[in-house]
Amino acid sequence: MCLTRASPNQPDKQFALVQRHIQRIRAVGMLSHSEIVICCERNLGFEAEHHERALRGLYKTRHRIDHGAKRFGVLTTEEIKHAMATLLSTMLREKRINVLKPLLSENPAGNAKRLNEQLHIYSLQFKDSSSVFSKGRAALSGKVGGMKDDVCIAFQLAVYWSKEPFMTA
Repeated sequence: MCLTRASPNQPDKQFALVQRHIQRIRAVGMLSHSEIVICCERNLGFEAEHHERALRGLYKTRHRIDHGAKRFGVLTTEEIKHAMATLLSTMLREKRINVLKPLLSENPAGNAKRLNEQLHIYSLQFKDSSSVFSKGRAALSGKVGGMKDDVCIAFQLAVYWSKEPFMTA
């Protein structure tokens, strides 16, 4: 299970949403005793630490930790974003990713549509330099025309970090 940034204004609603999602996973017979690793995107705030504290102790649930930084979550640097996007692209082309239908979600059809839209928009975005003395920049993002890329980032986190058992607490 991967999460992007929590709503800073309503973290309790985010924690409750995660707990309901874990309950949906546990309701699937073959997944009822599976280990769940909660993996949050970490930027400047302490969202991942808040998730770890609020969700600590849930049955067979651990949290992804960056041992080098001694912090929970994944710092999504440009290098990490490129690696995640490359792996996801390769795995999609090779048909090595399956998405459960219907999604385990409070809004399965809406969230499947949202994931599909965000995956189609997520790409290199080019920004011109602000002056003749600076360089232009290319960054991976799905934030185009007011769209968001949170579901796409969460999907990439799940694919990229799913096989790293030593990265959990």
